[in-house]
Amino acid sequence: MPENEERGIPEEEEQIVPEDEEQIVPEDEEEVASGKKNRRFGWKSVLLAVVTFVVVGSIVQVLLRGGDFGGALSNTGEERGPEKGDSQKIKKPKKPKSVKLRGKTIPREAGAVIVVNPGLVAPGGTATIEGAGFDAKSRVDLLLKGKKAATKGKNITTVTADRKGSFSAQFRMPDAGNKSSTLVAQQRGGNKVAEAELVAGRGIGSVRINKASGKPGDAISLSARGFTPGEAIEVHWGRTSGEPVATLQADGSGGVDRASIQVGVAPTGSSTLVLVGEKSKTTATAPFEMQGLYPTLKSKPYALKSGEQLTLTASGFAPEEAVLVYINSSAGTPAFKARADAKGNMSSVMFKVPFGLKGEQNLTAIGEKTRAVVRSGFNVLPYTPTAEPSTFGGKPGTTLSFYVSGFAPKEKVTIYAGAPGRGEKKVSTFRVDDKGEAEAAGEYTLGKQDENGVSFRLVGQKSESTAKAGVNSSEQEGGGNLPEPGGPGK
Repeated sequence: MPENEERGIPEEEEQIVPEDEEQIVPEDEEEVASGKKNRRFGWKSVLLAVVTFVVVGSIVQVLLRGGDFGGALSNTGEERGPEKGDSQKIKKPKKPKSVKLRGKTIPREAGAVIVVNPGLVAPGGTATIEGAGFDAKSRVDLLLKGKKAATKGKNITTVTADRKGSFSAQFRMPDAGNKSSTLVAQQRGGNKVAEAELVAGRGIGSVRINKASGKPGDAISLSARGFTPGEAIEVHWGRTSGEPVATLQADGSGGVDRASIQVGVAPTGSSTLVLVGEKSKTTATAPFEMQGLYPTLKSKPYALKSGEQLTLTASGFAPEEAVLVYINSSAGTPAFKARADAKGNMSSVMFKVPFGLKGEQNLTAIGEKTRAVVRSGFNVLPYTPTAEPSTFGGKPGTTLSFYVSGFAPKEKVTIYAGAPGRGEKKVSTFRVDDKGEAEAAGEYTLGKQDENGVSFRLVGQKSESTAKAGVNSSEQEGGGNLPEPGGPGK
């Protein structure tokens, strides 16, 4: 047995004395030194045992309480915190040491940090908060504060970090109007705080349509997102202002699902569907190929006389748009204005053909908004009246009258006697009935100058039509005379 073991001196005690400093102790002092070393070794053993007991006891106690090393724990193992929506005081994060990089100050050590992903979200949309650098298993409160410096923030939710001090949580982007806001992640029971600016995508919306092309009046379906919950949404085509063609209502999430609308009026070709939030002014657009309109126009009857009624029908215009109808023109003041119905049809528009029109006439109908145009026409037939004197001959002093037909209804007729341009004179006037006829109308007394014959012209004032007659112009049985060759009105 080694000499050191005999004396009760541990080997490790002997090793702390360097060889070159080893001292020789007299035999009578060895026992005293050995006693002192044994006493020192006993006290150290007792102290080490006490410390070990305390540490082991603490670990067991923590494990029995749930194993959460960060933050205060309750006797039940549950940590209570502020309710969602409650205000909570925001701690100031400990300012980390920093270094310079290209003249800019950056933290020297990685601390707590949070990010919002995606970084641009419309109000009501869902985003994910990702955090790192917090204590393992720690409880982290997520708070929302305004743009201005605030000492309190509104509690959104509380999350628990994982073993690496990271967490991930979803939340709905609040509607903060036109103001910016800041998201704060604050660890309980510590000074780890991280902030991230919330940038609401106001003014940015999205819309999807089930058709990429169509013409005004077609039905399409759309779905939209990114508007303020519950707000009215104006629908425009090819513009962003003016009177909307329709108004939709956003739901609680700021969206619209499968709403049915009609294609509005916009220039033919590449166009745009535009949605504008009435409150938020959020705008969403979708490309759209606008097809042209090709309306049709019919007149009935095609041939008729002045004063008679013409009926027009048309189809293929934009719903509810005004239709400008021109006669023998395509600009300026229209002859009249009609309005298409909800299906773009113009039906049973009636008017009397004015006097003065003769022969073929042009009709042009133009949509006031769409400028869709269609041409047609009609034919104005002439009036061909006839006139027959009450006698075909007679001696001077004989009074005669006329039997007429074929004039315009209720028009005034003027009788002229004599050759036109050679002493022709106005001798009488009368008015025909609603059928354009008259019996024993007008009056003329033959004179000596009429013994060799006299010619008459009967002219309608409105129709400008003429009927001709003659007396004493040729010999007849019984002394009667017939009208000029060709008959009346020729």
